[in-house]
Amino acid sequence: MADIRVIARPAPHASVATLYCFPHAGGAGGEYARWAAHTLGLRLVAIQPPGRAHDLKQSALTSMPELVGEILAQVEFTPPFALFGHSLGALVAFEVARALQPKPLRLFVSSCPSPALLAPSQSMHLLDDTELHAEIERLWGPLPAAATSDKDLLAAALACYRADLQVLETYEYVPGPRLHSPITAIVGDAEPNGEAWTAGWRDQTDGAFESAVRPGGHFHTRQDPEGLVGLFTDTVRSDLIRAVRSEPSDLTRAERVMNR
Repeated sequence: MADIRVIARPAPHASVATLYCFPHAGGAGGEYARWAAHTLGLRLVAIQPPGRAHDLKQSALTSMPELVGEILAQVEFTPPFALFGHSLGALVAFEVARALQPKPLRLFVSSCPSPALLAPSQSMHLLDDTELHAEIERLWGPLPAAATSDKDLLAAALACYRADLQVLETYEYVPGPRLHSPITAIVGDAEPNGEAWTAGWRDQTDGAFESAVRPGGHFHTRQDPEGLVGLFTDTVRSDLIRAVRSEPSDLTRAERVMNR
């Protein structure tokens, strides 16, 4: 069994819900765990697939059904909770949300087209290392100098990207019932297809839909993490207030914290 690493960070203040975060292709959970310093009421949990960061000796997972299956088998999602995924992580979070019971308060998807609008596969995962490295940097910018200056680290990083790209490029969206959970779709203002990407997610939910445009390109998440986490916190708090008002007899810990 491939180990899914769960990186939990307590909120610096009383938390009303948990936000589970799913990384982009080639990404690690630590990037999102560091956001905990900016939270005011959310407990952050980063979900890290194998084959990256401190788990380089493990083989990475290479298909969406396998990855989602391992996450569902190994991760305990504690209500109330929301899900966030960036790029490939948005698709993973979406498929997890479809399978979970109970459902999340909200699904946040970032810099990713709706699964129904995914373009045909480019088969990047079949490129050799030199070609793959060049294509990654053309699309998403330079890899960290620490990785490119060490041939073993570079090989490990490329292996992680290759596995994640295989997950993406072999993913087959199967239409099904819409989510009841609200969806917030987020893009950077420099992303060329951002408007179409956000609009496409509207069709994936019967609940509320919101979109947000933030400064930056594909990795807008790195430019203003405090502002992004503020968006998460404010939105989830509003979702909780609506949930509490719809069930007034159910006085939860979340309600007591919000009323302080």
